[in-house]
Amino acid sequence: MEILLILILVMLLGSSFFSATEAALFSTPINKAKILASQKKKGAEYLLKIKKDMRPTITVLVVFTNIFNIAGSIFVGAIATDIFGSSKIGIFSAILTFLVIIFAEIIPKSIGDAFSVQISIFLAKTLFYTTKIFSPLIYIIDIFTKTLPRKKKTISEEEIRTLSNIGFLEGVIEEDEKEMIHRVFLLNDLTAKEVMTPRTVITAFEKNKKIKELEKEIYSLSHSRIPIYKKNLDNIVGICHQRDLLIALSKGEKEKNISDFMSKRVIKVIENQKIDELIPVFRKTRCHLAVVNDEFGGTAGVITLEDVLEQIIGSVVDETDETGDLREKARLKKKGS
Repeated sequence: MEILLILILVMLLGSSFFSATEAALFSTPINKAKILASQKKKGAEYLLKIKKDMRPTITVLVVFTNIFNIAGSIFVGAIATDIFGSSKIGIFSAILTFLVIIFAEIIPKSIGDAFSVQISIFLAKTLFYTTKIFSPLIYIIDIFTKTLPRKKKTISEEEIRTLSNIGFLEGVIEEDEKEMIHRVFLLNDLTAKEVMTPRTVITAFEKNKKIKELEKEIYSLSHSRIPIYKKNLDNIVGICHQRDLLIALSKGEKEKNISDFMSKRVIKVIENQKIDELIPVFRKTRCHLAVVNDEFGGTAGVITLEDVLEQIIGSVVDETDETGDLREKARLKKKGS
């Protein structure tokens, strides 16, 4: 009887150990392994190697789990038959199955999930070298499984949205953080035409105008960058900064032309260009304003880096901005006409 109890205990402990280890490895995110490895935590280097390709290690764990479950059941069943007789072996098998489910599956896997990082990093080195030792066995198993399709694991946009919603509901992230995550994914859906300031409400100056002719407009500007055109808005040739014009006025340089203060670097984009493509353009050129051209090459409007960022963080209106949303103003103007 003592031998039977010892065999049952060994079977349950062995099976529970490998079940808990398997659950811990699956529950430990690879990003967590990368962070631990960067922090030089003991065992993290081996854990990261395992997480990059878990198939061999999981194969070893599954083999050992089944060895304990199947071989253990055979030996335990044989001894139990001698002790209890064949008439009671059915009842004994039912009890043993219940014990395996509870103590070798449910409880160990719950523990593995709850303490996934601690268990994984503690056993990583041993698991890594054990997998190396059993590599011939893994190779043989691979012969039978290599023809099966293996799906590459990727995280979809929808999954990230769902995770952000769950994180918000569980209090891990704030509502504004969740909204920003959702808005980021809209950047490749929106076009420059949908975000731009339409030409009907653009404030722009003619390049040959003298500063004194535009003094009132310069003082009342609500935007820091002003498009400069030659003859008409379809021919924007430069950009001026309001601060440069204000400095010129303060120095009494009213007789100078607007063109003396403009930058000739003009970034032009098309109406259907996705706004996520504009961010690297703004960063590379160090220009915060781009002219949006229509299908005929004319000026449809202008778009700024602020317009793009507002799609992520929401509308930004400072204490000097009295014009509100210029796109809404353009729509109302068009409706009124």
